[in-house]
Amino acid sequence: MGRDRRRYPRVGVALDISVEAASRRWDAKTVDLSPYGVKVALPANGIKLPPGTTIQLRLILPDGDAPLALTARVVRADRDGIALCFEHLEPVYFERLKAAVDSLLEHLSNGPARVEVSIRPVKERRKVSRTDAQLEVAFDAEKPYDWRGKTINLSPYGVKVALPASAIRPSEGTSVKLQLAAPPDPEPLSLKGMVWRREPKSMVLIFVELGREQLERLRDLVEYLQATPA
Repeated sequence: MGRDRRRYPRVGVALDISVEAASRRWDAKTVDLSPYGVKVALPANGIKLPPGTTIQLRLILPDGDAPLALTARVVRADRDGIALCFEHLEPVYFERLKAAVDSLLEHLSNGPARVEVSIRPVKERRKVSRTDAQLEVAFDAEKPYDWRGKTINLSPYGVKVALPASAIRPSEGTSVKLQLAAPPDPEPLSLKGMVWRREPKSMVLIFVELGREQLERLRDLVEYLQATPA
């Protein structure tokens, strides 16, 4: 179970959530979500929740069904929110959470690196340009995942990478840092990614925590590659 919690992809998404702890209740937004836990934006009232604190949550998923009433435990407090681990999760709740995360991750492969959603399901998914390209890419990750390779195709929100014969592939859901060549700019792009799918000779990553400047450079790079003869 611990290994599953670490490896399952976590999606950045802003969902409505209410938190009840220490005899106080407030409404907030999620920062990210997995079937095993959630990060919630820090409350404006400055309340402190030490690790181990048990809290009650009411989470609205974008599936249009009733809100989930959840029990969670505080794991840690970061600058951008409070990381929580679900406890005593009913199987039907787990399946709803997993379905929501999988759907949002699928959306991420064709959309923005962070999804802002309401309780209404997203009906239209914007298609994003993707171009075939062989660019140098280097991974800055813990051994044995620190290797270099070539891209197969690229969009502003993700990349498919060919695997060197000797490369050891990280598991799906693993977070990595990468340096991507970005011609004609001599400076490579420094990006954070997450392994979305593994294939026999390649793997697909989605970019996470993209800043505005990074996104603009990726869009410009894709347009440049589309306009440049192979």
